This record gives sequence, structure tokens and C-alpha cells, in this order.
Amino acid sequence: MGYFNDRVSLTRSAVRELFTERIEQGRAPGSVYAVFDRSGIIYADGLGDRGDGRPPTADTAFRIASCTKSFTAAALLIMVERGLVGLDDPIDTLVKVGPMIGPDGAPSAAPTLRQLVSMAAGLPTDDPWADRQESLSAEAFAAIIADGIRFSGRPGRQYEYSNLGFALLGAVIERVTGRGYVDVVTEELIKPLGLSGVGYDTGVEGTDGLATGFVKVDDEWESQDFSAPGAFSPIGGVFATARGLSQWIGWLTEGFTELDDHDQPLGRLSRRLMQTPQTTIPSGAVDPQSYGMGLVIEDNGRHGTIAAHSGGYPGFGSHMRWHPESGIGVLAFENARYAAPIAPVTRALQLILDETLRPDAEPGLWPETIAARDAVEQLLRRWDDAAAEALFADNVDLDEALSRRASAIADLVAEVAPDDEALALIDSAPVSRTPAQLAWTVPGRHGSLRCEIRLTPTNPPKVQTLTVRRG
Repeated sequence: MGYFNDRVSLTRSAVRELFTERIEQGRAPGSVYAVFDRSGIIYADGLGDRGDGRPPTADTAFRIASCTKSFTAAALLIMVERGLVGLDDPIDTLVKVGPMIGPDGAPSAAPTLRQLVSMAAGLPTDDPWADRQESLSAEAFAAIIADGIRFSGRPGRQYEYSNLGFALLGAVIERVTGRGYVDVVTEELIKPLGLSGVGYDTGVEGTDGLATGFVKVDDEWESQDFSAPGAFSPIGGVFATARGLSQWIGWLTEGFTELDDHDQPLGRLSRRLMQTPQTTIPSGAVDPQSYGMGLVIEDNGRHGTIAAHSGGYPGFGSHMRWHPESGIGVLAFENARYAAPIAPVTRALQLILDETLRPDAEPGLWPETIAARDAVEQLLRRWDDAAAEALFADNVDLDEALSRRASAIADLVAEVAPDDEALALIDSAPVSRTPAQLAWTVPGRHGSLRCEIRLTPTNPPKVQTLTVRRG
């Protein structure tokens, strides 16, 4: 753990900058973020105003909105493990639903529980309508679905995000257990796992108070009332502290270990299933996305599988993201309506993984790529124009003058103060997609730098791109 702890500490100032910037930009009155692994929080910080003039802490509870869906999915899978339901059971065999009307107006087949939990039920996206339905009574919800449900697509055909689908899953959980959804999650998951600071109402225990939610009206922050638990709590009703939610995520990632799970509320295989792609999410993103069960799953080009989910609610925004294989993750809460801290959390996790994940073996590189990395390490510590000209292809100076590059790199080097000696390649968190490309970390006394080079296809190859940024 010494290697990991030393390396992750190098990311602390860079991560803080990401979240400080959002508060300075007025994205929310306050925020809290946490970096964690399976053992718990590694570091965390609160910024701004949680609603009473103080910054939040890792023990301040926020609404986490749709991050709740992971709790609902886990509760459903407990029912599956107990044989009370099957994932391929149609919803209308468990809950009384009125006419199901397909996109063409004709009757539609009933979606299965698997399709509902993996966002493939064919139901239309229903933000923000559903966010205002949380406190709906079971009787009122039964009356709504008795009138029928409209579908925008055929079940099982494609991805479309649906809150109603998760409200239906909550009704299934109540139907097969004879207990309220909140009681089931509390008694089957929150209490057995000892998740202090996690619950479904303002009385959540084990917290350093509650953050107040806000919305900006005419450049002024106005507080928002809390909604009470009800039929739509399965879509977003959880209150959680950063500490409590990091514990929850740590337990989910234990599904990728060989730890004994005989006394766990949900088995390893079911937890892995939640974090396994089920429904492809069409997008133009570089990293392909799918929906698992209550979680979004990404195929990260550098580090493999990433699990995540965002949450937006009247007064709050949240995002949680982690690397299941290692258990390393980042989460953030903000107390502004539909605040979306996905960008800083995504950036923070990427730089932490870049910094900390040590591969089992060095990547397969051209000898010239290895030599170029060594040359860049020397330039960082002592820039030499002649050495730079020999290293770079002619496009580099044309794309940005070497003098400007040298000045920008000097500023970064002054901030970080790199160690006198370069790390062995395998210790520098190297990532390579081809023999002609390499990214690696240069640690220093005040943080780290992340460097990346790409070589030309000429013989001999030269460096055609060099990127140097704060880790």
C-alpha cells in the first residue's frame, strides 16, 4: 500500500483544483468530493456553503438522486437470488398494469424485469417529471399505471433512460416481499452493510447534518424543500454522505475480488452483473457506454471498465465513478438543482488511475519510443533547444513554436518540482495503445505531471506530439 498511498497523494492538489473551479464559477453554493478505494476514503474535502454558512464534510448528507438506482437494482437482485422473481419475468405478472401502448399505438408486450433494470424497456425518458413524483402514495401510483403506459420503443430493442421503470421495480420489490421498498433496502442492505449516513429521509443517521438544496433564480440561490419517501423513491430517494456512499461502492467492487460472500446480502456474481454491460447506449463518445443494472458502464481506452452513475434532483446533483478491478473511485455531491459534477469527477478519476495503476509488465514499445520518453524526461529537467529539435518532427514547431512549448513546460515544472531522477518506466504508470504511443507520469515534490508522446511512421521515427499537463 505504500506505493499506492504515495502516488495517490500526488493527485490531491490537482483534484482539489477541479472542484474549486466549479464553486468559483458559481455552479453550486457548495460541494463535497471524495477519493476512495475498497478500504474507504483516501482523501476528501468540502467547499463552499452547505446551506448554513459552513462547508460540507464527508459526513454531510446530500440527496444523491439517481445514484439511488444502484440500491434498487441490488434489492431486486436479492429477490432474484432468493427465487422470489426471475429477471425474465414480465412486469405485468407481478404488478397490475393497464394497457401497454406501443410506439405505433398498438398493444405492446410487457417489458421484463431485466429490461426495466437495464434501461431497455422501451419507456420514454421522463426527466424531470419523475423527479417531482417521489412522494406519490402507493395508491396514487397504482392508479396512474392502471390507466396504462405509453412506450416509445419496443421492449428489448434499444436503450432509453426511464425513471418510471425503476418505480415499477420498486413496486415489484414491495409485491414479492410484502414490505415497503424503503424498509426492504434499509433492512436488507443499509443496516447489514453498516452504511452510516445512508437513508431515505431527512432523519438519516450518522451524519454531520444535511446540505440544503438550492436553485438559482435571478442570480440568487433559493432553498428547496425536501420531498418525502414514496412510490418514486426507487428512482432517486437516497440521502447519503460521501463516506457512506464510498462504503457502498467499495462493497459493490468487492464483487470483483475473491472475498468470501456467504454472509453478504448479495453475492459476488450478482454485484458483478450490476457492473457488466447489458444495454448499449448509443453515443459518439470515445469510450463506449452501456447500461448495466442500476449503473452506467464505460469501456475506458486506458484502464478498462469504469462503472458510474449521475444524479440530478430539485436542489442537488451528484456523480459517482469507479474502476471495479482496483476499487479506486471518485464521487462528488453539489447542492444546486441538477448540478452535474460528472466532468470534474471523470477528470479526477482518470488522472488518479493514470497516476496509481502500475501494470504487471512494461508495455510493448518501439525502442525509439522508449528513447523518446527518456529524452522528454531530460528536457523537463533541463530544456535544450538542440536536443528538442533533434527529438521532434518538423510539425511540432509548426503546430506550436518550440519557444512557447518550452515556456509552458517550464511553468508546469516549476509548479510540480519533478524528482531529480526519472522513474523506471514500469513505475511511471505507463499506458500505451500502440508501440508508437506512450503516456506516463513524472512525480514531483508538489504533485505530478502526466506526459504523452506519439511518434511518426517514418524511419527513423520522431516525436510528432508531446503533451505535458498537471497530473
